[in-house]
Amino acid sequence: MPARRVIVAFALLLVTAGAALACAAAVASLYWRAEHDAPIMMYAARLVAHGAVPYRDFFDMNVPGTYFLLAGAASVFGWEDRGFRLFDLLCLCTLALSTVVWMRRVGRLPAAAAAVGFALWYLNAGPRLSLQREYLGLVPVTLTYALAAMRSSRYLAARVGGVGLLAGTAMLIKPQFVLLALPALGLLTDGPPLVRRLLLFGAGALLPITAAAAYLFATGALSPFLDIASNYWPLYTHMTGDFEPIAGLGRWLYIVKSTVDGLSVFMTPLAVVGVAAAAERGTERPALRAMVGLLAAAAVYPAIAGQFWTYHWIPFQYAAICAASLALEPARAVTPGWRAAVPAILVLFMLTGQAITAADQVRGAWLSGGRRPPPKGGLPDEIATFLGERLRPGDTVQPLDWTAGAVHGMLLARAPLATRFLYDFHFYHHVSTDYIQRLRREFLLELAQRPPRFVVEITTEDKPWPRGRDTTREFPELWARLAGAYAVVLERPAFRIYERVERTPDSAGGPGVGISLAETKRPFRLATR
Repeated sequence: MPARRVIVAFALLLVTAGAALACAAAVASLYWRAEHDAPIMMYAARLVAHGAVPYRDFFDMNVPGTYFLLAGAASVFGWEDRGFRLFDLLCLCTLALSTVVWMRRVGRLPAAAAAVGFALWYLNAGPRLSLQREYLGLVPVTLTYALAAMRSSRYLAARVGGVGLLAGTAMLIKPQFVLLALPALGLLTDGPPLVRRLLLFGAGALLPITAAAAYLFATGALSPFLDIASNYWPLYTHMTGDFEPIAGLGRWLYIVKSTVDGLSVFMTPLAVVGVAAAAERGTERPALRAMVGLLAAAAVYPAIAGQFWTYHWIPFQYAAICAASLALEPARAVTPGWRAAVPAILVLFMLTGQAITAADQVRGAWLSGGRRPPPKGGLPDEIATFLGERLRPGDTVQPLDWTAGAVHGMLLARAPLATRFLYDFHFYHHVSTDYIQRLRREFLLELAQRPPRFVVEITTEDKPWPRGRDTTREFPELWARLAGAYAVVLERPAFRIYERVERTPDSAGGPGVGISLAETKRPFRLATR
């Protein structure tokens, strides 16, 4: 069919050009610096790399897989931004190759277009989405599809277990990733019956989860983790994207509306067009079912935790690009003429837009010599410079922040953490609950027992503050302690740094939970609690 041949020729040209632009954009991204959530995860990973145990030694609401993944990456690539950029691009290459492997079941051109399309979208999104957990979790998820899609009839039971193992690994990054991995079982057209298949999948998934639980139990961290999971998770997930507590019918309406709004933004029409075109052509049913299952799971993924920021939609964006690419399958169409090419033309418009954006980014990086504005307007760098010039071995630092730059500055300065609280967001929402009041008391007690030399307080509105019912910005006991024992030594419009001025024998700070300034090979030790 002439129309189909023209579309296929143009698609091949566009995918080839898109791949070249993705490579150029990847090279340009080597100059990116960590932003937003990534520095916090990297700081927590550095704590773990130096002997701290999650939940026992520092408070965080995430499951532990990300800490160990980033700590492992840093052991290979180093702790600088360039090392994490290399790791990020390694993950992207793994995603792309896995996508090509599993989508070859529906055609080589759709497989290549999906891999290139997602790579372009991710790189176009910039450093704010870099190394987000939704992106990291996609790596083992796409590997499950690649493993399941292999046409070999050998070792089918082992492959089902391997799919489960990869799914369990993804669950250690975020538990809801299991929903995205389950449709991969539909690609196994032969092999064990469904019940046995699910049992093998479950056994494989339990291996990494059991290993993580055993580690937490052996280190005394299982009880603190369960305490956070049972008490803090329900509070955090009952907040809107504006950090406003919400409950009851209002929360369900918020989830439905946010899901609909998100699906209307992230390529849903093109995904539907791709699936419909594939169904009309009679695309291989197991592959099409797996695609629909992945798309449906990714669509409800943000709703499970009730969180709808852009990065929560990364799995759906990936699934939608894969589904849309099905329209490029060059097999004989049922509908004759140019009408059959309309779905493919729509997808090509999408790829063209991504390619143009990538070309503009590459051009901008070339003209600027790779220079980009520093994260948070240079706030983390200024904090890091101050701390780096003044910290002595044994000094510790306490951030009063979440994602506005204080923890990033501490990461850059290799500053040890004074208490087990990485950030202070949780002290200001659901303040009437016994649990939040307990966290406040624990924080004050740790400050008294191990007073930091410096306290870094973010004062800009860029700091996420809870708002609405049962929230506050007041912490009188904390402000009283700072006023009585600390003096402001550096103040800027966006932050202030306090230094401890009391010098009594019982107030000398211990080594805290953190990173040795001297980077010695001495065993990591926590301060006496």
